[in-house]
Amino acid sequence: MAGLSAQTLMASTLRPIIQLLYSNPVVQRSLWPWILPLGCRNRSHSGGLLCCPRCIMDPVPYYRQQYRLAWHTACPWHHVLLIDRCPSCNSALQPGRLRVDRSLSECHHCGQSLGSASLVPAVEPALTFQAFADAASQSTILYGQVPLNFSEWMCIARVMVSYLEIVTRQPSAGLRLFCEAIGVDLAQLKSSALGLPFEYATPAERAGLLGQAWVIMQAGPERFVELAVEAELPVTAFPLPAISGPEILMQMVSVLSQHGPHTIGRPSLRHTRAPLEVWRMWHRLQRRMHRNGIS
Repeated sequence: MAGLSAQTLMASTLRPIIQLLYSNPVVQRSLWPWILPLGCRNRSHSGGLLCCPRCIMDPVPYYRQQYRLAWHTACPWHHVLLIDRCPSCNSALQPGRLRVDRSLSECHHCGQSLGSASLVPAVEPALTFQAFADAASQSTILYGQVPLNFSEWMCIARVMVSYLEIVTRQPSAGLRLFCEAIGVDLAQLKSSALGLPFEYATPAERAGLLGQAWVIMQAGPERFVELAVEAELPVTAFPLPAISGPEILMQMVSVLSQHGPHTIGRPSLRHTRAPLEVWRMWHRLQRRMHRNGIS
């Protein structure tokens, strides 16, 4: 009925890139690593589509399919960070809610031009990561001296991003020592204000993490193992995928220190939560209320 072949129609969805990212059969999941969620509930989204504030002002404005991928944080032509919210009312960008007589370059909620957003320069290491991942999707990648396919390299990169998220939330001496030794610039790391997973983070937050993950990936597995042993990193600092990861990743984490089993005691009823923890809980509650349509 659309006048398109099934193959052409499927190519316009995210399924082809998901099949490249995951070697296992595609199954339904609530959150796909590397895929930006929209947080859909009826017609309301807690997360918006991303666009370049300069490209969206072209004579024919457009949203790119690639900007639904979490490693895309900046426009490769204009070298500015992408936006996912209206610069005026902060509403998540939902072009599907625009009236037919409105332009894609406008906010569906307040009508403000998206081109009025401040232009924030791209984080160059993150832009390098972005270009590398886009080019490597159909080729074999050398990680040190180990050949990997695209899904394996991206799996390792995602583990490194998770490690950097832990560093920003719980910066122990060992974690910081490893980062400094391998060349990570801790000042560039921006953790999610609400402690949400990487895929929920803003473009600026993701760019900071991706740029430093690129530094770790460029060091290679041998250098990683050498410095991880010196810093006595615990294996718990690297959240591994639920399914078995690449063999080289398993070898890398096998040299990390293991902690003995321990029992977590029940917290005291008189325990007072830290102000930042209370602030995050409050904003998560507001996020859920907005998503569920509770005012």
